[in-house]
Amino acid sequence: MPNRRDFVRWGMLGALMLGTSRLSAHTVPIPNLNVPNPLVPPRLKQGDKVAVVGLAGAVWNPKVISGFKLTLKELGLTAWLAPSVYCRSGYLSGTDEERLKDLKQALLDPEIKAVFCIRGGWGTARLMEDVDWTWFSENPKIIIGFSDITFLINAINHRTGLVSYHGPVGNSGWNAFTVDALKKALFETETLKLGMTPSQMTKAKISRPGKATGTLIGGNLCVFVSMLGSPYFPDCHGKILVLEEIGEEPYRIDRMLTSLRLAGVFSQISGLILGQFTDCSPASPQQSYSLSEVLQQHFGTATFPILSNAPLGHTENKWTLPLGVEATLDADLGTLTYLNPVVK
Repeated sequence: MPNRRDFVRWGMLGALMLGTSRLSAHTVPIPNLNVPNPLVPPRLKQGDKVAVVGLAGAVWNPKVISGFKLTLKELGLTAWLAPSVYCRSGYLSGTDEERLKDLKQALLDPEIKAVFCIRGGWGTARLMEDVDWTWFSENPKIIIGFSDITFLINAINHRTGLVSYHGPVGNSGWNAFTVDALKKALFETETLKLGMTPSQMTKAKISRPGKATGTLIGGNLCVFVSMLGSPYFPDCHGKILVLEEIGEEPYRIDRMLTSLRLAGVFSQISGLILGQFTDCSPASPQQSYSLSEVLQQHFGTATFPILSNAPLGHTENKWTLPLGVEATLDADLGTLTYLNPVVK
């Protein structure tokens, strides 16, 4: 089964092969929308109808779909399963047209209060050229996901000011920690405060004390790097950058971090939150730097606070992180405190 890195690599190659025929289809302008910043969507309530869409990789195990529908029911939500959830087109959850159609329908339907994604993989970026960003600004609702959905949630916030959410997808683990974190972020209007335990902090591969305040950007490292140079890449000035990864050897992590450094990202941000970087050990340790060494090489002399080993992304326990609402990172205490409600 191809992993997320394979999906991203094949997708980039496919985009190049499509050439001018694909570029000529780019007819949807990218507007400068006059909307509040941040544009905060309404919170979820018991009984709300939500959409589950397929924007990236196909689902090959039908139990994933039925299991996620049950999870949403246990949250008190009614799920509309978009046709793309069941579709398969190569490694994608339907053609680009099918996936975009489902996203549009979910956004324009006033009965649907949030959009969940069935999985990541690869494919979200293929939709960007044909997205009408007024779908989001004129119909503000919760959009949540991680992994390949990193592209969409950053693009949404950058283009429209709508708060988006880095959080679980349908085929990710939904343990008690993850469910509780999602409820606090999406169902409650009280100020959101997230914190790490002392044991989590002692396992950090790198850390730097201090505080930083800013809005969050980022998510999956590989996908975030793939956004560089596009009109969807967010403004990094004064932001708190979130990065997580899975299944990448240290030299690949090094290459991606170097790309961000050369693009000036690390000279612009105010703080950094690193996830657990699951399964990112070298296959041949005697011929490689360790992940800790790579992180030390890039951030050992950083002047901004760093919190690492945070529970987010490709790991069993997941925070739901709103992008676009100002928050304060306290790397000494291991906390992230939002300064305003993340839903209304």
